[in-house]
Amino acid sequence: MAKRALLLYSGGLDTSVMLKMLQEKLGMDVLTLTLDIGQEENDLKAISGKAWDLGATDVITEDVKKKFAAEYISREIKSDGLYGGIYPLSTSIARPLMSLEAVRFAEEYDCDLIVHGCTGKGNDQVRFEVSIKALNDDIEVIAPVRDWGLNRDQEVEFALANNIPVKQGGKYSTDENLWGRSVEGSDLENPAFPVPDDAYSWVVPPHLVREVKAEVQIGFSQGLPVTLNNEDLDIRHIVSRLNSISGQRGIGGIDYLEDRVTGIKSREFYECPAAVVLLAAHKALERITLNKEEMDIKKAMDAKWGDLVYNGLWFDPVMTHINAFEESVNEPITGEVRLILDKGLCSVAGIESQNSLYNFETSTYGKQDTFDQSMAKGFISIFGNQTVNTARVRNKKLERILSSKNQT
Repeated sequence: MAKRALLLYSGGLDTSVMLKMLQEKLGMDVLTLTLDIGQEENDLKAISGKAWDLGATDVITEDVKKKFAAEYISREIKSDGLYGGIYPLSTSIARPLMSLEAVRFAEEYDCDLIVHGCTGKGNDQVRFEVSIKALNDDIEVIAPVRDWGLNRDQEVEFALANNIPVKQGGKYSTDENLWGRSVEGSDLENPAFPVPDDAYSWVVPPHLVREVKAEVQIGFSQGLPVTLNNEDLDIRHIVSRLNSISGQRGIGGIDYLEDRVTGIKSREFYECPAAVVLLAAHKALERITLNKEEMDIKKAMDAKWGDLVYNGLWFDPVMTHINAFEESVNEPITGEVRLILDKGLCSVAGIESQNSLYNFETSTYGKQDTFDQSMAKGFISIFGNQTVNTARVRNKKLERILSSKNQT
């Protein structure tokens, strides 16, 4: 009986060639799985038709945008998810969802292996394979571009010989979903030069912005956005609208020289308009609703969360513990944040929360001040006692050492 393979299928050159090679070279029945995670160019009907034309045994398409927003983007917002404090993990965070869906359908259709189109240089091979094996270690995973040593010239030659439609590639290699767009290759490979205007798509280059500045108000409940400009919306639609509003005003372009899991430094350009704005709003609301100790421990947890997602360890048990902390610490993060969006800049214009820890009477320098300043002198003495005492003891020791040297 022929082995059955489930292929994560985009309809592009790589996965179309793989579909045919798996059938012809290995005699496999191939099922294709195409997921809609919010890609702009995503003609699911055309992709499905191409898969059938190339001999797929079954063709599966699935719209997972709602699930992506509710179960993945939501966790990132609560965790202020960034890699290196800069990149909002737009590509990274989609991979565990894709892996989960691949395993689910592979089990349902009794597939022996899952096939993906990653190369051996990137991060996604790690994210897919660790996630898939963590979910079901009995399923084999292969990556033909990496494992069979394929290159683009070979793929084009095979495609032409097997009547596979070849779409001429663009200048850059891109990947996109609801949360963001990644761009690499071509002119971006030299970090000495700025990001070219033609690398932008979702975001207007700040120097070309023509839209007038906009003020947006985002309402949060327990760490998650629930309203945009006082309109109740789910996360998916808030993200979609903010991608447009913010991108038109030059917000969300991220030029980042990152450290890949594979040890390679890579220059990437990301467009994440909604992510930049929502994370800025969430952090602003954190500052008014969490105390210093909560903020300090959350900062450490957030950084670890971002590293784990970037490195493909979404299904590591430690994520369960971190997510439990993030759920707890986000409980008081409720309120509204106003932001000004203008020519590449996103600035907080106001914060309100029923859980605010800001106390006007103790903070003001005006006549309504209720803070007893007379207590400060004693506080300083106690607070600094350890530092002052240590300095006193060690300075005396140093004086004795210097005195002894002078005498000799």
